[in-house]
Amino acid sequence: MKELSKKLLWTLVLLALIAFTLYAMVGSNDSFTFEGFVNYVKNVSPGWIIGAILCMCGFFVFEALALKVLCKIFGYKISFRKSLVYSSSDIYFSAITPSATGGQPASAYFMMKDKIPGAATTIILLVNLTLYTVSIIVIGVVCFVTRPTMIMHFSVVSKIMITVGICVQFVLLTLFLLLVYKEKIITKCANFFLRLFKRMHLVKDITKKQQKLKSVEIQYKECATAIMCNKKHIFVAFVFNLLQRLSLIMVSVCVFIGIGGTKILDAFVAQGFVVLGSNSVPIPGAVGAADYLFIDGFGHLVNDSVSIELLSRGISFYCCIIVCGLITLVAYLLKALKGMRRKKKC
Repeated sequence: MKELSKKLLWTLVLLALIAFTLYAMVGSNDSFTFEGFVNYVKNVSPGWIIGAILCMCGFFVFEALALKVLCKIFGYKISFRKSLVYSSSDIYFSAITPSATGGQPASAYFMMKDKIPGAATTIILLVNLTLYTVSIIVIGVVCFVTRPTMIMHFSVVSKIMITVGICVQFVLLTLFLLLVYKEKIITKCANFFLRLFKRMHLVKDITKKQQKLKSVEIQYKECATAIMCNKKHIFVAFVFNLLQRLSLIMVSVCVFIGIGGTKILDAFVAQGFVVLGSNSVPIPGAVGAADYLFIDGFGHLVNDSVSIELLSRGISFYCCIIVCGLITLVAYLLKALKGMRRKKKC
């Protein structure tokens, strides 16, 4: 009941943030009208709108394929349908919780319901998160190499957000590598702080926490072994993660081309910087932050950055979480119904 209340609260927070963002965007643009936006959408090439929708679908499809490959490493041959539920629940709950904290627990719930042990589930999701982080860093490097001056078109606030985003991704990657390959260093540091907190009377009993820490250390050792012994599969999973990120960036590029935009590489790089800047914002769905970055970054590429932002974000984020939410809901109801039938048989 408590978890349900939390999820409901964050959903309401997300809706409030969406409403405030739309109000701020539309209210700050005197020339914007709803009728004008409808005409704007009508003038976009239908073929490119379809392309944008297909790219949006690629966001949860490619993650599903990545999770399917990673599950296979640990000997669990799951169907694409099941892996699609794992990715959809991850995307949906990541969108409605701060810092995307609800995504992995939601995926873990469905994975364990499919009889994948908790330890294997943790490692699979951890490896996938790391590959996701690496793919963002790769895209960031490509953006800086191909269009190094593009960041100069962003405001000071946006530049700070992008810089923080890059730093956070590198910190996360470094932390993961330490956890996997130098787990004893992390364990020693954690034990040091546990003993310190006990002396400060902030923690009463550290024995249980130390035991949990030991089990986590074992999990990371298994994770390292899995990576070293399955490099080919790990690379395939990385490619799917990279395609996942690229597919979402391409939503904006498709819409940009659909309105007659010609500077395709500039649009790609601008959206790449938007991803870098918004990915580490601790707000559900990075609502507000991602919108600001998009309008700021595309301001020099198009005349009406608000309308293209509403259309692009509408497809890449809002449509995406609706589809993923529906997939998650159907999967949950089917599992609940299956559980009720089992109880009746007993």
